[in-house]
Amino acid sequence: MQVRGYSHPDFHGLRDTVKWCAPWHGPGGAAIAVYHRGELVADLACGTRDRYGTPFEPDTLALSMSTGKGVMATLLHQMVDRGLLDLEVPVAKYWPEFGKNGKGGITLRQAASHRAGLYSIARIIESSEEMFDWDHMVRVIEDMWPVHKPDTDFGYHAWTGGWIIGEVLQRVSGQRFPELIKENLADPLGLDGLYIGLPQSELPRVAEFLIPALPRKLLRGRPRGLRNRVRRTASTTVRWHSAVGHAVDAMIPPGLGDVLGDPRWLTSVIPSSNGVFNARSLARLYGALSLGGTLDGVRLLSPSALAEAAEDQNPHIGRVIPFPLRFKVGYMRPVSLGLRVSLGRRRVDLGLPNPHAFGHFGFGGSGAWADPERELGVAIVTNFFGGRVPGDLRPVVVATASSRCADRRSS
Repeated sequence: MQVRGYSHPDFHGLRDTVKWCAPWHGPGGAAIAVYHRGELVADLACGTRDRYGTPFEPDTLALSMSTGKGVMATLLHQMVDRGLLDLEVPVAKYWPEFGKNGKGGITLRQAASHRAGLYSIARIIESSEEMFDWDHMVRVIEDMWPVHKPDTDFGYHAWTGGWIIGEVLQRVSGQRFPELIKENLADPLGLDGLYIGLPQSELPRVAEFLIPALPRKLLRGRPRGLRNRVRRTASTTVRWHSAVGHAVDAMIPPGLGDVLGDPRWLTSVIPSSNGVFNARSLARLYGALSLGGTLDGVRLLSPSALAEAAEDQNPHIGRVIPFPLRFKVGYMRPVSLGLRVSLGRRRVDLGLPNPHAFGHFGFGGSGAWADPERELGVAIVTNFFGGRVPGDLRPVVVATASSRCADRRSS
């Protein structure tokens, strides 16, 4: 399988890694990019961008789902850093209509740390097409009631958090969300592949999002039926049964499988879940964050803001995902599932890169993060569902391989 792109000699091992991340048979591809100490040391791709065999290139754009949460979190921390927002202040100060129905005391920190109790997307919309309309979703969020008393528990806000944080960012800045990304992140760093709300002109650059028939069929279903189906195959423990119900409500909007191939899915603004990126842009962004917030003279965040970004907020198991993912304020920690996997001809342990690393993974195998201890910015984007639920191991493998390359280079 051909690997395209550049790798520094100290990071040649990632050429095997990107091959492992692409399918051995059938369509699909992946790209990996790594910045180490401010230098682009890997910009690699493998596989195909569509079912017709078009090569997946290092600059190919790919739908990266929740990986966009990390981009949104960076904007949030920028606004806090500039004194425009305060994490300890209720969201309703910036967005008064949000405060009704038991939400008046929810702080920005609680909303960004999945502690607001507002995660049940399946209970507030009838069709995933509703999510294409920002103003409609803002009204829906305003009418929500929390599932639990805010700040007494946490549950992953897979979808709703994007409109909550995104609307606050728009109100305090006076700009639309895509403009915020362009003016505060993409243009200063010279990024050609960082979008939430893709311009129509960029659609030809995007890889086809490939999902096998069975997962797509499940995603097309109504959440109640899917919830019952999954429960029949889940553990009989109370915790797992409870988690399954919360997970389906939080993570699977009605009819999601029907819209994932729709161009509107790419061009709408759904900050939690429709980021469209290439790996090199994400890696450069996180490369800056790994170096104290500054790269090539461009400052994104101050050291104090980065310290806040790296702090774990939820060290325990939450309501939606039944294992600890160490969420931070808007970010998550790159995780290890404690497994051994085949990488080429070798079996490798998946190790946690760094407790202070932060970024976000996304459905379908994408992910991007900063590792300040190693001065690493790492990203992977893919265009095919790997069939690994609840967690896709590809970002974890990339985290392990890139960390080992950096450690050997530094020794």
